Amino acid sequence: MTIGKDSDAVDAETPTNHDVAAALGFDTIDTHTSTDPTADDGNDELPSRAEMWAIIQEQSQTINYLEERIDDLQQEQSRAERNRKEIASQLHEINESIAETGETAFDREDPEELPNGIEPSSSPLDFRANCRQHRVKKHLVDQGTPRKNRFRALLVMKRWNEFATKRTNGSGIFWTRDDVRNALTAILGKCPHAQTLKRVWGEMIAIGSSDIDVTERRVSAKQTPKEIITMDIETAERLLDTRYHHLELLDVDGQVTGGVTPVVTRTDTAEV
Repeated sequence: MTIGKDSDAVDAETPTNHDVAAALGFDTIDTHTSTDPTADDGNDELPSRAEMWAIIQEQSQTINYLEERIDDLQQEQSRAERNRKEIASQLHEINESIAETGETAFDREDPEELPNGIEPSSSPLDFRANCRQHRVKKHLVDQGTPRKNRFRALLVMKRWNEFATKRTNGSGIFWTRDDVRNALTAILGKCPHAQTLKRVWGEMIAIGSSDIDVTERRVSAKQTPKEIITMDIETAERLLDTRYHHLELLDVDGQVTGGVTPVVTRTDTAEV
């Protein structure tokens, strides 16, 4: 006598996964009859270890390339930013130079207004050097648009006997950038910033006009030529004449006054 159903009958009546899914309301696909080429037929194989390693290597190379590309783009952006700043700085310096050159050309006395026996200046440098220093300072630094580096250039060039390099034959003097740096250190009480040195050097050339020459000097054949500012000894000595002190050509308000006119009396005074 058999109690209950045998095992075969139980298996036959056991619901399949398909039956359960249908009873729960899920759509099903017969994997045995489906024509969907993307359907999982149960026969897919996992990639081999070698294939997986090749994929990893390829992805690693792609990541490295992208990281290098990002670095390149960041460097290009930094260079572009530096270039923009440099261009802006150069434009600013050019505008300043144009304005200062124009002002330099006007700071000249009219020879016809000078008393008899007083020799006219040969350059803006010669004119300022022979006026009272406190009045020149007020004119260039304390009043209007400050021209500190122009005043510093004047002070440097007036102290040629202390800081300029003297030619061995006594015919003249010249300034190297090291000479100017040493002079500025004494004047300022500290070593000047590179930009200050650059601007003072440019001002020395501007106010020196036809009284100076800009050339190159080489101590030996192996040494790189260095730019120098040269001046005849007679011209240098004229900077210490104080011949305009009693004339007060610059008044206490820093304005150009008696005997000075805004007319360029020599065509080479504005040369840089």
